Amino acid sequence: MNKYLVLLLLFCANFSFGKVSVEKDLGLNFSADTVKVVLQGTNNSGTDTKNLQIALNTKIKAGYLKIYLKGNFQISSVVTTISDNTILSFDKKSKLSFVNETSGILINKNSCIIENGFFSGTGKSTRSFYDGYGILMLGASKCIIRNNRFDNISGVNIMMVPNKNIGCQDNIIRNNVFTNPKIETSKNEGDDAVILMGYSGDGYFNSNNIIENNQLEGNNIPKIGIGIIGHGRDNIINNNKISGFRHYGIIAYESVYTDKSLSGTVITNNTVENIGNWEGAKTYKGMGIYLMKSRNSKIIGNKIYNVLKSSDEKETLGPGAISVSLSPETIISDNVIENSYMYGIVSDYSFNSKFINNQIRDVRKSGAYFINMNDVDVMGNTFQNIGEVVIKGYFENTSLQYIKDQMQTDKYLNLDTGNNFIIKNNKFYTKGNVLCFSGTGADKAKKYIGNKVKRNVFESNEIIGNTKKQEEIVSFKEENTGSNLVQKNKITK
Repeated sequence: MNKYLVLLLLFCANFSFGKVSVEKDLGLNFSADTVKVVLQGTNNSGTDTKNLQIALNTKIKAGYLKIYLKGNFQISSVVTTISDNTILSFDKKSKLSFVNETSGILINKNSCIIENGFFSGTGKSTRSFYDGYGILMLGASKCIIRNNRFDNISGVNIMMVPNKNIGCQDNIIRNNVFTNPKIETSKNEGDDAVILMGYSGDGYFNSNNIIENNQLEGNNIPKIGIGIIGHGRDNIINNNKISGFRHYGIIAYESVYTDKSLSGTVITNNTVENIGNWEGAKTYKGMGIYLMKSRNSKIIGNKIYNVLKSSDEKETLGPGAISVSLSPETIISDNVIENSYMYGIVSDYSFNSKFINNQIRDVRKSGAYFINMNDVDVMGNTFQNIGEVVIKGYFENTSLQYIKDQMQTDKYLNLDTGNNFIIKNNKFYTKGNVLCFSGTGADKAKKYIGNKVKRNVFESNEIIGNTKKQEEIVSFKEENTGSNLVQKNKITK
């Protein structure tokens, strides 16, 4: 151990040995002796950067390398983990400051922990998407980032990206607070985010990662609160508080060539509010939660307030407080939506999905808008103070070329849509129309066969505060006559 004693003398670090406890979150039990390093900050970027990297370079044969930071540190470049099982832990009132827009902490090893830190940036945005992060996990697995505070960080605060074809797996980002994020690499486009999983590459999956119990305040600067962009499986975003982002509170998005590379996303019990360009240019974005090509996913128990404020109203993307696009077999249940400048829920091409027990109120347009999908349950929802027809549907045959360009799999192509909706046991507080489903007529000039809506059921619903007759407030246009069932509904004034 003489080499460790030399480091102690040169870099004001001291080493001790002891047993490390079981880390339950990782499912690991390291019983071997573990190296402990205590670093004292100098508030000098050259010295602190060098000392921290040398501490991280310490080689261990078993157990953990535990580095404790005490005092104030300044970091002027990227520092990198060298060994698996590295812990970076902060003493109370300690602080690590990034002194330029290109510094950060890189984790490219497994089973690492960063905890109890206060990370401070320069207050200026990075120019490059991959520079200026707080913490970057590069193909890392079973790592934990917990109980930290991030303030004024230049780039993505926490980012998970693949290392060639190795994705990030089984990581946990928990109980962190993010304030004053500064990333704005472009004014109106791009994926500037506070927490981001993705981003480019091929042949990998970011899988089984958990992002939970974090607080994110965007101050209307970054575009995304929490994002999964690219290839992912079974990732969980749970119980986060997200406010003040320009484009999306939470997004799970696969943008290119396949319908199968993003699946099993679970978005539960989050509070998302104040999403949109609140004091800026009009945008076709501003959704609270947005899924795109994330099949077999769940959006459950979320609360979404004040979204789509600066919508351009062009409906380029599905402008819903919750928007679900090209995401078959998804469950959207037990969410609360309040105050959307556009729609409550928008869903397109998300076949075999369920919309259950949601509460939707104070929505400027329809409470729910369905486009080109079949085999859908809409049950137990409550709609109140809805600006237009409460549930709207627009349906085409999926043989159209622009639809084929969006869906690469054949399962849902060349089908009529607007079929087999079960709309049951919902409550509608409205004086206006409740349901309007519209098919589309044939167009011989465009060689379009048309689309009939059929085999839909609207029953056992309660319509409250309405004086119209049932046939006036529930309508199917371009339907197979007699194939849609409307029965057992209760209308009260």
